[in-house]
Parts: sequence; structure tokens; C-alpha cells
Amino acid sequence: MIPSNLKQEKKTLLFETDWLASTPVFYNLKNNLASKKIHDVLPKDFNFNFHPEGLSNFLDFGYSVFGQTPVQNINFLPPSSRLFRNNDGKLIIEQMVDPIDKWIDYTLSEVDIIDLIKERVQNWEKSLPPCQKIILPLSGGFDSRLLLWCLKDKSRIKAYTYGISSKQDESTEIVHAKKLADHFKFNWQQIFLGNFHQYFNDWDNEFGFSVHAHGMYHLEFYNKIRENLRGEHAFLSGIFGDVWAGSVLPVKLDNEKDLINLSFSHGLSANSKFLKLSDHGQIKKNFFIDNKEKLSDPRFQVITTVRLKIILISYLMSVPRLFNFKSWTPYLDIDIVMAMLNLPKKRKLNRQWQVDFFKKIGLDLENQNLKSDRTNNLAFKAMKKNKVSPLNIELLSQLFEKKYIEWINKNIIVTPSREFQSYLLDVPKIGGLLRLLGVKKTCLESYYAYLCLKPIENILKNKK
Repeated sequence: MIPSNLKQEKKTLLFETDWLASTPVFYNLKNNLASKKIHDVLPKDFNFNFHPEGLSNFLDFGYSVFGQTPVQNINFLPPSSRLFRNNDGKLIIEQMVDPIDKWIDYTLSEVDIIDLIKERVQNWEKSLPPCQKIILPLSGGFDSRLLLWCLKDKSRIKAYTYGISSKQDESTEIVHAKKLADHFKFNWQQIFLGNFHQYFNDWDNEFGFSVHAHGMYHLEFYNKIRENLRGEHAFLSGIFGDVWAGSVLPVKLDNEKDLINLSFSHGLSANSKFLKLSDHGQIKKNFFIDNKEKLSDPRFQVITTVRLKIILISYLMSVPRLFNFKSWTPYLDIDIVMAMLNLPKKRKLNRQWQVDFFKKIGLDLENQNLKSDRTNNLAFKAMKKNKVSPLNIELLSQLFEKKYIEWINKNIIVTPSREFQSYLLDVPKIGGLLRLLGVKKTCLESYYAYLCLKPIENILKNKK
């Protein structure tokens, strides 16, 4: 008999992440809890503290990064890792070999990349039950356009599109999607948005304090799709297709402070300088030191951007699943991704390789003189239609300077003058001047900060 102290300790695999950690997994080593939902790993008595750097980075990026959430002891798994539970109940993290090292120099021609994507899409299509419909969110952009072209049986498609300009019917997304529907003769429908502020609680229940609350428009989008659609359906996503194809350009990274240039937050963040907690930035420093050499490679920069932002953008796959859609995409396959990243720099610039492909097959919508509105006024429309409740100054003043919370509350109120300013912002010449004067910045900066602070307010309500 083997002595008990020499017996091999048993462990049970709980979770495993892929090369991007495309499905976030949260864990708490203090209470040994792990889940795909961040709320599940909070202490049951809500006796927790905020992590100074985790919260600071959350504000600057707009989402949790570097494996640390805004709350102490609550982390998330990195790519290519496993989470085990020992027989004593404790959690153990095992880091696997990063497959990027194997695939980093994988190359294919442009034609072969298109063929490979088409093959993967059609193999997925064949794997579905014969009568099952395929839900396709169709923006009319390059990524969803290519996926549409790849699908063999267009009669199975149910495509949906929402517009983002003041007159949604005239949005570029709607105009392009309608053109594609007319060309391929498939089932397409426009979805009107603007009431997504009704979904604050739903968003918080799913994503909590891991990300800002901006993605609520997707909850409204899929909820409206579901109104006249029953049963389980396949779902084809274009997640990150633009990033791999060439939309992200290399940036200069001299030190850890420059890592924010990889966030591509598009202003959807808050200002960490108003945070009362002291942040020494050690997690960010360590990340930069560990990855400095690799980050000089533009390909690894793009991969790092996605890995940093995956905690947010993963909602493009997870939200459809909430509505019983089985989401899938070819743009998470590492061979497709690396082949795209390894295309010549000149061909990736402005996604020229895809521009030429769409010209070749007659789907270069950008050159067909289609009149459309490219402005994005969806957030302002929602602010006007469903006013958001002011932030709780007393609660948030525990963490932030009071004047910052007051500034946010003051500027999220849509007044007649701001509504007029929003209209003028859509007028090319006047709008350009107003942007230079900071009108748009004032209107949206406060709203974006609100979306970052609201999840923090929600957990403060329960904190002991």
C-alpha cells in the first residue's frame, strides 16, 4: 500500500481557455470559486476590497485587463491555460504552451485564405441540421459580407441589421445590407434600436464589473430578433475579422504607459486620475517587461490587442447564446488568423487585399455610389429617449473625487441645446468645427465615463 503522503494528489479540470481566452473564466483563489460569470466568484457576504490597479486599468481601458478585475482576489484566466480543483478544494492554474509560437510564421496566399475561410464556413454549414436557419448579423461591412458570400445555401439565411445614424434607414449599414439582400435574394430585416438603456440590469447580471455597460444595444438587438423567431438557431459571427484583416496598425511602445495604445477603446473609458486609490502600476509594468521583445513584432501587437480586449468583445459571441443562438465564427481559428496577419504590409493597409477581392466578385459596395449616412448617433438617441439615472454621488465618492461624479451627472442630461448640437454634429462642415471646439467630446465623454462607473456603483451597493 502506498503511504497517504506519497499518493499523487488528484485534481479535477474545471475550465480550459483557448489561445485567445475567447470565453472568459473568472476565479477567486481566496474563496476557491470559479465561473464564467463574475458575480459567482464574489464573496457571499460581499466583504471585499477594490484592487487599486485593477480598478485604475478598468477605467483607462474600459474593461478588465492583465488578468485582474477591479476587485481584489478576482482574476480571469489568461489564454491557453487550465484551471483545476485539487481534492482539498483549492484551485490550481496551469499555463500551457502558447500556440502562437508554433503558428507565428504561417502563411497562405490571399486566394488560399479566402478559400480556407469559405471551406470552414461551408463545413460548419454542413454540420447543422438541414432545416435549421442561420442567423447572420449583417452590417454590410467586409467581415459579414465575406461570411455571407461564403455560405452556400442563401435560402437558410435570416439576416438582421441595425442602423446607427440619426435616420437609421439611411445608415450605411442598412443601405449596404439591403443592397446585399437584393443581390443574393435572402431573408433580411432591419431592426430599429434606441431603447437599450432599459437593459442596464440585464447587462449587469451577465457581465457585472468586468466591462463597461456599452454593449446593451446588442441585448435590444437580439431581443427584437427573438420577438418573431422561435427555437434554437445557428449564428454566424464576424468577430475580430477586421482586426486580423488589417484595420489595426502598429503602434510605438516605449514603456508600460504606452500599452493603453493597444486598447482601441474609442473613447469608451473613464478618467482614472480622479480615482482616490493609489495605483503603482506594477501589473502593467510586469506585463510590459515580460512581453517587451514580442511586442516589437506588429503581429504580436495585434494578437495582444485582441487578448487584452477579449474580456469585452467576447460579448459578441456570448450575448447571442443568451437568446439560444449557437454562435460560431471562422475568425477565431488560429491558422486563418495567422495567415491573415502574415499578409504583406502593403496588402493589409486599408484592407486592400479584401477591397480587391470584393471588386473582383462585384460586391465593392463602397464604389457603387450608394448614398448613405456614416455618422454614429445611436448613443445620443438612447440618452434622449431613455434618460439614465444619475450616479450615486455618496457611494462613488468613496472611490472617486466628488467633482468628477457631479460632472458626469451634469452632462448626461440631454437638454434642447445639446440635442441641437447633436444635430449640427451630423452636418459635415459645422460638425467638424464643433468637434474641434470639444462639443462632441463633452457630450460623449461623460456618457462613456458613466458606462464605466455604473458597474462599480452596482457592486458598491452591496459591499460591506
